[in-house]
Amino acid sequence: MERIGDVIRNGAYTWMQNPVLCAPFLINAIAQVMFSIVVLAGVAIAIGTDAFTQIASSISDFMIVVQYADELPTGIMYELYQLITPFIRVFVAAAIVLVIGCTLIRTFFMAGAIGMAKAATMVGTTGLHDLLRHGRQSMISLFLANIAISLMFLLGIVFLVPGAVMAQMTDNIGVPLIILFMGILLFIIYIIILSLGMTPVQYALVIDHLGAIEGIEKGWSFFLDHKFDVFLICVLMIGIAMFTGLIGIVFYTHPVSAAIWRFVDVLINLCIVLPLTTAWWTRLYMEREGATPGHH
Repeated sequence: MERIGDVIRNGAYTWMQNPVLCAPFLINAIAQVMFSIVVLAGVAIAIGTDAFTQIASSISDFMIVVQYADELPTGIMYELYQLITPFIRVFVAAAIVLVIGCTLIRTFFMAGAIGMAKAATMVGTTGLHDLLRHGRQSMISLFLANIAISLMFLLGIVFLVPGAVMAQMTDNIGVPLIILFMGILLFIIYIIILSLGMTPVQYALVIDHLGAIEGIEKGWSFFLDHKFDVFLICVLMIGIAMFTGLIGIVFYTHPVSAAIWRFVDVLINLCIVLPLTTAWWTRLYMEREGATPGHH
């Protein structure tokens, strides 16, 4: 069994030998932007280009004012509300289509990225054919698994209910505040544990070709068996995010450099961070599950 340091080193080597691993993330970003444009074009056709342009202008004004104002611009908000209200059904329908569509696109390419990382880990090379094959095989199962996981996160709200209910039912605020504080603490712990436990799910689901429920069970089981390894990879990912964030602080001192850095930061994430961490997680899962990944 490889030590975690070897997993990280060999995973990084796999990524360096296969720059094509960034393709799913780049294509995903482009596909989501194009899909969003199509949905917005549909909204413009449905409500009329004049109304759409007016609403877009009001939103732009609102965003500009919010950046520099100390208070929310209630006048612009009310104007925006009046403009949107007649077309609320169109916007709700568009929002639903946009969320579901972008989620399906992201799920397809994430499954494809893991499939490519699996092939690269096993035989040392991969291609877009692995993306298409694993994307088609696992997209629906991964989509359903993500819905189930989202519902699990929402269940954490139950920890906040007792304190909130007691605060409404009694004039003595002391006890409800203590219970609410304990509920918030339990909620945070629940979210952290669930986040760690659900991270391996997509890798288990795609690599082992599992269904949604089986993937969740396998991913959770993997976390329980390898808690320390999962925790270390998560800490490493957080460290990378903090490092890029600290670099960004230097560039945010000027609007032009801030705009340039935002673009560079997106490229770093799409071309380096996401494919690299995918290679790490894939190798960790395959190695710990005895899938005998290639050694370097």
